[in-house]
Amino acid sequence: MNFRIAIPSCSRAETLLNKTIKYLSTTNIDFKNVDVFLSRADELKEYTEKLKDYPVNIIVANNNSINAQRNFMVDYYPVGQFVMGIDDDIMSLESKMNDKKTFPVTDLVGLGEQAFALCTEHKLDLWGINASFNPFFMKTTISFNLKFVIACFYGWVNRHEDKAYVLNERYHTKEDYERTIKYYMKDGGIIRFNYLAPKTKIYTEKGGIQEYRTPDSEQLSADYMLKKYPMFCKINNARKGKFAQIRLIDQRKKLKR
Repeated sequence: MNFRIAIPSCSRAETLLNKTIKYLSTTNIDFKNVDVFLSRADELKEYTEKLKDYPVNIIVANNNSINAQRNFMVDYYPVGQFVMGIDDDIMSLESKMNDKKTFPVTDLVGLGEQAFALCTEHKLDLWGINASFNPFFMKTTISFNLKFVIACFYGWVNRHEDKAYVLNERYHTKEDYERTIKYYMKDGGIIRFNYLAPKTKIYTEKGGIQEYRTPDSEQLSADYMLKKYPMFCKINNARKGKFAQIRLIDQRKKLKR
């Protein structure tokens, strides 16, 4: 196993144990390569007790937002380190079987080694998976163009460079969109396994980003993205709801025509 697994967590010790750790225990990963990053120092005792049966490393980042946590993780690892980032509420990573069915990925070591081999081969530092857990929309392809890399399950070759850091503001709840764009701008491509998707009840668990995610913060974050990266994102009017949505698109190609 040539990579580390980084799990940021906040007020979700029970969730982490019953979801992500439970899933990881069905795979072939070595728990000694798993690092759990806590947002709050006062939760160290609870996490240590919950995870006592697993030889994971628990690190106190003591940051009050997921943005700051993930920036801390970049600083924590040395340059060149391969890292697979997984959220604390993942029930499984699923692979497309057909347009109606998926199956859980248990060879997580093989996936990581394949992903980082592609990073080395193509000189790209970010890889991800399909954001939509719907086999009908999952494709049996690996792409290298601009596609959204959802932060609940992704990997990176660690660099202490600007592209690896996102805006460190609590309202910025679209940090994974920003990360995707910054790596794409710098490297010229993103690796995405379009036949893989996370099985998770995103935005429904207590704790984590739900402690401060609001319609106002989502709007502020969307406004920031549209102003900062106008050539790489647009408002997504196709998705309705109380939260502002954006989509990624490289509009520079249109200007060249």
